[in-house]
Amino acid sequence: MKQYFVPAGEAAIWVSEWGHRDNPTLLFVHGFPDDHKVWSAVIEQLEDRYHILALDLRGAGSSTRPEGRDAYKINRVIPDFAAVIDHVVPGKPVHLIGHDWGSSLCWSFVANRKFSERLASYTSLSGPHVGLLWQWINQQLRSGRPSAIRKAIGQLSHSWYIFAFHIPKLPETLFSQLGTWIWPLTMKQGGVPENDEYLEHSAAEIKSVSVNTIELYRQNAFAPPEVPDAGSITVPIQLILLQNDPFIRPYIFDDIERYAPNLTRRTLDSNHWAPRSHPQQLAQLVDTYVQSIITQQERAA
Repeated sequence: MKQYFVPAGEAAIWVSEWGHRDNPTLLFVHGFPDDHKVWSAVIEQLEDRYHILALDLRGAGSSTRPEGRDAYKINRVIPDFAAVIDHVVPGKPVHLIGHDWGSSLCWSFVANRKFSERLASYTSLSGPHVGLLWQWINQQLRSGRPSAIRKAIGQLSHSWYIFAFHIPKLPETLFSQLGTWIWPLTMKQGGVPENDEYLEHSAAEIKSVSVNTIELYRQNAFAPPEVPDAGSITVPIQLILLQNDPFIRPYIFDDIERYAPNLTRRTLDSNHWAPRSHPQQLAQLVDTYVQSIITQQERAA
């Protein structure tokens, strides 16, 4: 494994790299409150066959933390992914995999035509396009249908923490003073196994993945990016629905094919942190999908 910084304008992004660059490249993007190590058990299953990159989001892990709060707006963050791709494998299409906020950020990446040209495929877990999520909630609430309204309220109730994170100083105080208790408790409630080495984060590491990146919520949750046009997301996408996720309910993706017609659905009987609880199954889903994309490309050539 190699590790290094990639310059990305106002941030320096910490990248871990495995495998030979001649192999198909996978780029893993983590969520909140995580760093690239959330993917380690999945990467172990794939590193012999792929060239793998895993980054720390700006502010998280070993990546540098920009000073301005608006540096965490989605349109400021996603160029970091392009910087990593262009630095490590310029001109080579990459298979993108995102979880939680990493997934939400990646949805905006694939919805951007300039950035999407760098990709061969995208695999999404537990993170919607933020603009599409709010559009879906509004549509359900305005529909007048009791079942639709219940779904919207259900997702909002599962997203209670988003509102809590907007209370000034509250998350900073909790994660700074009680982080070594709150963070592993949250991980375990989200499905991380009791004996998982990933739970062994120091107070400084917990601060970097929580306090340093809390602005992802504050800058984007209630000021979402523009909704993409119908049919405009052309990148091949694998959507893995985690059936027991307490934060993201699978039904919020009911009409996602309207925007991403080249989409394959898969399900996993998992809680939120599937990269820790189900690494073998997740790696198999990624491997099978990526190989199918490679086969399609070879036949088209």
